Amino acid sequence: MVKSFLFILTLGFATLFLREPEFVDARNFGLKSLGTKTSTVTADLFYYNPNNMGLQMKKAEVDVYIDDKFLGHSLLDTLIFIPKKDTFSFPVNLEVEMKNIFPNAFSLLTKTEIDLRIEGTAKVGKGGIFLNVPVRYQGKQRIR
Repeated sequence: MVKSFLFILTLGFATLFLREPEFVDARNFGLKSLGTKTSTVTADLFYYNPNNMGLQMKKAEVDVYIDDKFLGHSLLDTLIFIPKKDTFSFPVNLEVEMKNIFPNAFSLLTKTEIDLRIEGTAKVGKGGIFLNVPVRYQGKQRIR
């Protein structure tokens, strides 16, 4: 009982000092399904874990914006192992509302770079103790 309490206390204290994973890249874009109302875009997101401990992520929910316009929502409900001080990736399925794409389709086709913003939360932890941590990224992304 005392050991488990100390473990929980140590993990709770450590999570207060956890640094957020750093966005590295988005790759392997694909189209899973195409519809008139919604479509599903797939990609792999790469992050770097700057922390000295490996973690697990069991759920992530993010909204994606391109040039400050809402593109879609993604929900990941799979256990991902995050190595310490290393890069890791996870697949995303982004549900895109086509009404958000059509007005800007020509503009997106002519650009070589977009402003990508990702906002949401991820459930991250270790040893069965998980906390919601913010997921944030904003920066320029080459598209060609």
